[in-house]
Amino acid sequence: MADTVRESGKPGISGRVAVLVPAYNEESVLDRTLKAAVREVGAENVYVADDCSRDHTRRIAAFWTGGNVYTAPENQGKARTLKATIDHFALAGRYEGIFILDADTWLAPGHIAALEPELKPGVAFVIGRIESQRVAWNFWVAYRGFVMWLYNAIIRTPQNVLNVINVLPGSSVLLSSEAVKGIDWDRAAKLVLDDFSMLCDVWYGRLGEIRYLHDTPPALVAEPLTFGAYLKQTYGRWWPGIWQTMRDRRMFFRTDWFSVTNNLQILSWVWSAAMPLVLIPFLLWLIGTSWWWLVGGMILTYLAYMYVLGGLYAYHKRRPAALVLLPGFLALAYVESVLFALAYFRSFRLKEGGRWTSPERSRG
Repeated sequence: MADTVRESGKPGISGRVAVLVPAYNEESVLDRTLKAAVREVGAENVYVADDCSRDHTRRIAAFWTGGNVYTAPENQGKARTLKATIDHFALAGRYEGIFILDADTWLAPGHIAALEPELKPGVAFVIGRIESQRVAWNFWVAYRGFVMWLYNAIIRTPQNVLNVINVLPGSSVLLSSEAVKGIDWDRAAKLVLDDFSMLCDVWYGRLGEIRYLHDTPPALVAEPLTFGAYLKQTYGRWWPGIWQTMRDRRMFFRTDWFSVTNNLQILSWVWSAAMPLVLIPFLLWLIGTSWWWLVGGMILTYLAYMYVLGGLYAYHKRRPAALVLLPGFLALAYVESVLFALAYFRSFRLKEGGRWTSPERSRG
């Protein structure tokens, strides 16, 4: 349950930014999330979009926010509940920006303060640095931490330079109020992955620039604790939701820079899944020729590359165990690529709407 003392915001809070937390049955993680959000902007600027929860979510939310809670009349999905909360409290008219924060995310002190200066005319979204909350002796959480670090370093940072960010994380995104007004919320509500649809509205509707700040205090995400819960989140929702939105937006046939770079990234994951089917027969043929040494060279080069990245991660995060776990990480990454490719077919069976049930996660 909630702590007995509710904190107020730090002195000097500008009042430009509201924090909006979508929640559905989040009593296990909501305390810590809201406590940190209140510390960032003050209780009067924190709001909760309760998608008709059946647990103590509403009571915890009311405690930390002083009653800034909108409860949907029925479980209707994230996008619809967010929009209803924004309208109910007139947030887009009262604030310059709305920081949408997942209920399972804890903000390190100063996270929003680092993003707020980038909220300028012409900027639609500002994204901060995201990391996984560490859980001792948990392989799945360790894997997610490594993948998230790798994604930020190798994909998101170059995308920021090229101005083609293609993932809108619910864990840390500051939306300008003007961009909020330009989002097609009804369209997003019909899709499983509403975040991706909102991102497409920004790019295709030219609502403004997206900026990623890699050096902010982190937003720490409570990851699923088991492989089954992890698959429920990814294969069950995220990955087919990506394919669903790409079909809805006809992204495969677009030639703008955002669509092209997104499609190339998606195809790289599909190629990762199909690569063994193409390469293994070729490598087996090479072994029977005088070029057998090339097989070993290719494998050693790949492993050396990954261990360099693993070493950088282990040094930067002070997690030497990552080097021992790295073979398992690589095996799971391949399984992920296969399931991502298969999620294309699953996406045709998805029902409309962004209703969700959170998996079992770390409470931090």
